[in-house]
Amino acid sequence: MASPEQQNYEQIERLQALLTELRASASTARETEAIREIGLEIAVAIREVGAMLVNVGWEQSYSSDRSTSEATVPPAA
Repeated sequence: MASPEQQNYEQIERLQALLTELRASASTARETEAIREIGLEIAVAIREVGAMLVNVGWEQSYSSDRSTSEATVPPAA
C-alpha cells in the first residue's frame, strides 16, 4: 500500500499526462472544460501535498523543541 504522499504524486503525474494529451489535440468545448477540471484537480493535489509537508515540518519542529527543552531541564532531585 502506497503512502498518501506517494498516492498524491501518482495522481499528479496521471493528471499531468492527461493534460498533455488534451493539449496536444485540437480543442473542442468539452476538451477545454476537461483541461480546466484537470488543472483544478492538480491544484487540489498540490495543496494536499503542501499541507502534508507543513504537518511534517510542524511535527519535526515540535519534536526538536521538545527534545531541546528536555535536555535543558535538570533532573528532579
